[in-house]
Amino acid sequence: MKYLWVFLTACLVGVIYYNSSLPLKQSSEISGWFAALTQLSAQYLDIHLAGDVEHHIRKMAHFCEFALLGLLLCRSFSAWGVPKLTATGYILFLALLVAVIDEYIQAFSPGRASRVKDVLLDFSGVFCAWLEYRIWEWSARK
Repeated sequence: MKYLWVFLTACLVGVIYYNSSLPLKQSSEISGWFAALTQLSAQYLDIHLAGDVEHHIRKMAHFCEFALLGLLLCRSFSAWGVPKLTATGYILFLALLVAVIDEYIQAFSPGRASRVKDVLLDFSGVFCAWLEYRIWEWSARK
């Protein structure tokens, strides 16, 4: 079972890097579709959305995919029996490395840019997931 967690983590990193390699036009089409769906859902629920919905969808997608990465990393290190303190260092380091490489890839994708604040957003997704995982572990022991 421990190999499955590593495999799922590697697959997600591949998806993250693939999405970063997409040109702006293709990436905007995907996020535009989700933005349209979100706006349609909001209209149905009689909710008014202000601002650039597509931009917020993009940022939330980055946060969520990196939060999932954080959970998969936590589960992978846990499955291999790595001590929590050691695992924390590896998880946060690997997450930061993936986020930096993600932005580096975007720097070479047509129309896309690489931003430090996006690295921080990605890393915050992992950090929140790691914190949630540790709190869940702690509360499960009580």
